[in-house]
Formats: sequence, structure tokens, C-alpha cells
Amino acid sequence: MSNKISDFFMKTLISTLFLFFAIALQAQQQVPDLVTDRPEQTESAAIVPKHFLQIETGFILESEKNEISRIKSFAYNNTLLRYGLWDNFELRLGAAFLGDNVWKNNSDFSQNTAGFSPLYTGFKVKVAEEKGLRPDIAFLGGLVLPFTAGSDYKPSYTGATMRFAFSNTLSERLSLGYNLGVEWDGETAIPNYFYSVSLGIGLIENLGMFVESFGTIPEAGTAQHQLDAGFTYLLAPNFQVDVSGGIGLNDEAPDNFISFGLSYRIPR
Repeated sequence: MSNKISDFFMKTLISTLFLFFAIALQAQQQVPDLVTDRPEQTESAAIVPKHFLQIETGFILESEKNEISRIKSFAYNNTLLRYGLWDNFELRLGAAFLGDNVWKNNSDFSQNTAGFSPLYTGFKVKVAEEKGLRPDIAFLGGLVLPFTAGSDYKPSYTGATMRFAFSNTLSERLSLGYNLGVEWDGETAIPNYFYSVSLGIGLIENLGMFVESFGTIPEAGTAQHQLDAGFTYLLAPNFQVDVSGGIGLNDEAPDNFISFGLSYRIPR
């Protein structure tokens, strides 16, 4: 069942990619520079331009192994919709179709689950523009709604996220993005503090890469720290594809993950 679901979503994602590419090539009007919030964990400080809708979607495979079990976790379709309501304010709506395969070591036991994640609804507001040493600054806030999730991925309570996003231009080809925030997962009242630092590098025209460190530090419990890197390629002024991968830096973090996706801004 899990393989059939995986094949279906892989075919859907590939078909969608070619469809978006065809539409993007036919778009004649000029659009503002495309700035996305994927594939990094670091959210950009940029706002989607007023009255534009931006679609950012992708696939993630995460692996983890410990003394008890082996786990493979999937986000078959991890999608974020961003709409520029005003010049300095955007609305955000996100959801994913998830899957988990669990095998117990030295046992025949295995378990497969699949279902929709809780719906995320939120906003991003521009706080300040970059000027001298002062970075671009934006604030993001959002709620995770449990009643929208599949039974296997439904948290007990409403979750919440708050984050500040910062960005500095270092040179014509280098930029630095960094985030600080806090998250509540909907299961306990204990917050998880989030951090990320991402160095963006412009390699050649339309091709960029990034190197990033990120993690969560719970108020009670053990922190998770990860390192990732990836590439982005702008196929058209409003259409970008990406590929990335990462590793865990401590025992609590997942061992590794890979991701690929696309971002498309619908022309007006």
C-alpha cells in the first residue's frame, strides 16, 4: 500500500513539474524576482509581492536508526501556499501528505502509516528593510490545526509557531539568512526553541546553492542539531526547482534526509 501511494505521488509531482514549466515558459509578462522559503529550513525575510500567489511544494525522505528500530518518514507532498495581501504582508497555508515505515530490530514486526498532516495557517510581515548593518527583518506567526489532520498525525491540541527571519547581503554572490523562533507541537505545553543559519551562494546565472545548520532546543529534553546543503535552479523568472540533503549532528536528530521540489509564482 505504501509503495502504491509513493508511486502515485511521485508521478503526480513529476507531472506537476512539467505542467508548471510549460506554463512558466508561456508567461509573457515580467514578474518580480522569485524568492522562496524552500528548500532551506531558514525562512526568508522576503514577502511575496502584492496580489501574487506562490506555490512551493516538494518531497522529503527522512531516515533514522536506533537500538530499537529503523524508521523511514516521508512527506510525499509538502506544500506551502503564499499570497501577498499587501506590500509588507503575506498569508500562508501549508499541508503535507505524510507516511512512516517502522521496523523493529531483530523482529518481524513492521508498521506503515499514512495520512494528512495538520493544516498550517499563518502570516509573514515585513518589519524592516536592510540598511547598512541592519538586516532585512520579518516576523512569522502561525497555528497548526489538529482537526484537519489524519488520525495517525492528529495532535491533541492546537500547535503554534513564532519566528523572526533575518537576512544580510554579504556580497554580489553571498547572502546570510538566519532565524530564531519558538514552536509548540500540540502535544505538550513545553516549547521548542528553533534556530537556523544559512549561507546562500550564487554560483552562475540562475544556479545557486546553500549550506545550513539548524536545530531545535526544547525547554525540557534533548536538543536536535542538523546540517544540510542543496542547490536551486531558476528555470524561468517565476519557476524554480531544488534538491537538497542533510545529516543529523547528534543522536537525537534524524540520521539523514533528502528532498527535492519546485516553486512557482502564478503570473497575474
